[in-house]
Amino acid sequence: MGEGPHVNGHRMNSVRRAILKWFRRHGRELPWRHSENPFHILLAEILLRRTTAAAVARVYPGFVRRFNEPKDLARARLRTLEKKVASLGLQSVRARHLRETAKRILLEHNGAVPQEDVSLRALPGVGRYVSAAVRNFAFRIADPMVDGNVIHLMNRLFSTGFTGPNDAKAWLFMGHFGGRKQQKQLYWGIIDLVAAVCLRGNPRCSQCPLNMYCDFLRTIPSPNPG
Repeated sequence: MGEGPHVNGHRMNSVRRAILKWFRRHGRELPWRHSENPFHILLAEILLRRTTAAAVARVYPGFVRRFNEPKDLARARLRTLEKKVASLGLQSVRARHLRETAKRILLEHNGAVPQEDVSLRALPGVGRYVSAAVRNFAFRIADPMVDGNVIHLMNRLFSTGFTGPNDAKAWLFMGHFGGRKQQKQLYWGIIDLVAAVCLRGNPRCSQCPLNMYCDFLRTIPSPNPG
C-alpha cells in the first residue's frame, strides 16, 4: 500500500477542528443524520449513491415509513420500489439492490444489519465507503471514509493528488486525518463544505473556514489592483 502523503500533524488537527466548528454552525439538517437505526442508515447510504442529498431528503422519510424493516422491503414489488426511487435516477438498479439487500439481511443475518465490514460489503450495492459509513454512523466504529467529496477537499487543501475513492493512499491518509474517533460530524462537515462552499466549479474561498490552510487558494492569482 505504501505511505500516504505527509501533512504536518498540527495542520491536520487545525483543519479537523475548523471543519467540526463550521459543521456545528452550518451543517445541514438531513433526516437520516438523526437516526441510530442501522437499517435506516444503510437505506440512506444506498439511496445517496450517485445522487444529491437534497433529492434523497425528499424521498427518505416516506421510504423508511413504508419499508421500516428488512421484511417490509424484502417482500416489496420491484415496480413499486422503482416508482419510489425514480426521482433519484438509476431506479432499476437501485430497486434491485435495495430489495436483494433486505432479503440477504433476513436470510443470512437474522434480520439485523451486520457490523462486520466483510459482511456489509457482501450485500448488493454496498462497497467500501457505504460499509464504512454504516459502521461509523450506526455502530460507532471508528472507520475512515473516502468518497468523491473527501477526495476533492483533501486534494484542494493538501495537494494530495489522490486519484479517486479507490486510491489506497487516500484511505490510509484519512485514517490519520480523521483521528482516533473518526467522528461522523467530521465527514458530514466535509460533505456539506463541498456542497456549499468548496464547489468544484466556482469555489467560495472567501467564505471558507479552511482558507488559511488551503494549498488551492494559494494557486489563485490575486486580482490586479486598480
